[in-house]
Amino acid sequence: MFRYATADDFGMPRNAFNICTFWYIDALARVGRTDEAREIFESILGCRNSLGLLSEDTDPATGELWGNFPQTYSLVGIINAAMRLSRKWEEQI
Repeated sequence: MFRYATADDFGMPRNAFNICTFWYIDALARVGRTDEAREIFESILGCRNSLGLLSEDTDPATGELWGNFPQTYSLVGIINAAMRLSRKWEEQI
């Protein structure tokens, strides 16, 4: 998910700002659209490097990591989204 969709000093944004994607995942889960939220979550998890880390931005077309690396906001986003999408203890088999 892009942080904004207008040109700045660098031109039109080409890379998704990862924390915005995690905020979107959280919003979807909070309104009950958990299947959609999980699908996006799994997609962004597929962009991590071999150590499980994410950068600040991701190229939506290729999954290539851009920007500051590693990025705390992105890593906290993973944790928060995982907690939001986790099943409650009562739902465990």
